[in-house]
Amino acid sequence: MHINLLPLSEEHSADISALAMRSKAHWGYSSAFMQQCAHELTFSKTQIAHKDFHFIGAFTSSGSQTLTPLGFYAIQRLSSEKAELLALFVCPSVIGCGVGKSLLQHAISAAKSNHFKAMLIHSDPHAAAFYAKNGAKRIGSQPSGSIAGRELPIYQILLH
Repeated sequence: MHINLLPLSEEHSADISALAMRSKAHWGYSSAFMQQCAHELTFSKTQIAHKDFHFIGAFTSSGSQTLTPLGFYAIQRLSSEKAELLALFVCPSVIGCGVGKSLLQHAISAAKSNHFKAMLIHSDPHAAAFYAKNGAKRIGSQPSGSIAGRELPIYQILLH
């Protein structure tokens, strides 16, 4: 599958928020769980337009114009040397087809081109193996912002 990676605009806010929910739900989370983390999976027009965020979508290269992305990532500037991979979500129908890997490689290149030295990733437990397989090192864990008692792995990719 050939994909094009293109900057997202404010008009993609609802599409990528819905995509994030579908992607997360793919892992079998209950509807109650999904409702509890919906605020973390909502990306506002203001956030997409903000200079400290970088949103990129994956689109197919078919002849017809695709209105919604197959996946996306977002990087947030934390400091002059550190960024966070704030989001990386893929449409469930293309999980395992290389879209996530393409998005992650693009995110790493974008972070390097912005002269960050490291990129943090607060991972869903289901995505942890994906990040580890693609060069991220686990550096700890943190409590979930949505679910009391749930721990989320933290990874880091060094960018030098």
